[in-house]
Amino acid sequence: MASIIKQVDMCVREIDRIGVSKKEARKQGLKAIHSHKTKKEVLKIGKQFARWGRENYGIRNLHEFQEKHYIAFLDSKHDTTLDYRRSIETHLRLIQEGLNKRSDRFGKERAVFVPEKRLIESRGRLEGVSNRSYSEKDVQAIKGRVAPSTARSVALMRNLGLRVSESVGIRVEHVQERFVRIQDDTITKGGRDRVIPIPESFKAELKEMCRGKAENERLVPLSAGTVMNDVTAACRHLKIKSNGTHGFRHSYARERVGQLMTPAEKTLFSSCMDRYAENKNFDYGVHNRELYESMKSKMDQVHSELGHGRDRFDLAVRYMK
Repeated sequence: MASIIKQVDMCVREIDRIGVSKKEARKQGLKAIHSHKTKKEVLKIGKQFARWGRENYGIRNLHEFQEKHYIAFLDSKHDTTLDYRRSIETHLRLIQEGLNKRSDRFGKERAVFVPEKRLIESRGRLEGVSNRSYSEKDVQAIKGRVAPSTARSVALMRNLGLRVSESVGIRVEHVQERFVRIQDDTITKGGRDRVIPIPESFKAELKEMCRGKAENERLVPLSAGTVMNDVTAACRHLKIKSNGTHGFRHSYARERVGQLMTPAEKTLFSSCMDRYAENKNFDYGVHNRELYESMKSKMDQVHSELGHGRDRFDLAVRYMK
């Protein structure tokens, strides 16, 4: 029998669907892992849980876990944040899903150690919401403080809405005349294809980044961790409130809303987000459906450029409010 740690690896492999559409998986009622980041986090939490069970209860097999063990493990994390404990619940649900898929495949009895109802209250729609965007002045100050390669990463995040991992993964072959097109599931989150228009104001800078490089060469030869550390250090030195590298994506999202939506659409968008924050439907009280559909299509376009799915009102409140 494989060790309990190896069992965690096998469970994760069972539900590894990186590169497969999350939307299609949901239609089929499948719970799976769709990004390298999620896979890494599920493995980390799963192995923590396995070691904790082995050390505290002598558990040697994932099938031995019961709900009481799950509750005790979550209680042992009482000094961590609510978001972290929510992630524990999410990741252990995936471990159980993988375990039971293996059980079904090998004709074994299913294991149930995760309660059907979550123990940690769901995140409120406005919990943790704040304007995390950087001003253009701050962006330029940060770029002037970091090394040239990090500055290129910052420029890619700010002007194309890329995640930090995407900014250091993008290659010359992804850059076209008018768009950046990424169809590589090792770069984008969840394997989602990205088509992002290149702003006129950024074309010359992006062309310079590509100059002299081979088609398969990265524009930023750094790790995501290096860029994140450089940005944090620059903010500390400049006495700028650090919003992490994600702050550049927030700046991009807010700018794109301003560029795409008409004044009437922006007014309706703001009203819809206010209603959504009050736990109402996003289109609650909307009578002008034509204006609403036009506004929503532009919201979805921004989401698409960011690598999000359609109808992500929860993310609109966070990135565009």
